[in-house]
Amino acid sequence: MTVETLDKLQRRVTVTVPKASVQTEINARLKNLSRTLRLPGFRPGKVPMSMVTQRYAPSVEMEVLQ
Repeated sequence: MTVETLDKLQRRVTVTVPKASVQTEINARLKNLSRTLRLPGFRPGKVPMSMVTQRYAPSVEMEVLQ
């Protein structure tokens, strides 16, 4: 974590998070989502992980990064 002084009243804080921990959290949330997901043609909770990742990975990534 670094803190830069930009002005008298402004600071910039930079936080570095390891990619592995972010990816682990994304995978855990996708797995949890797949347990409750309902898509046409699949039983509830039985949607293939590849389809869950394909459809929901971008939104889950944004959620984790925030």
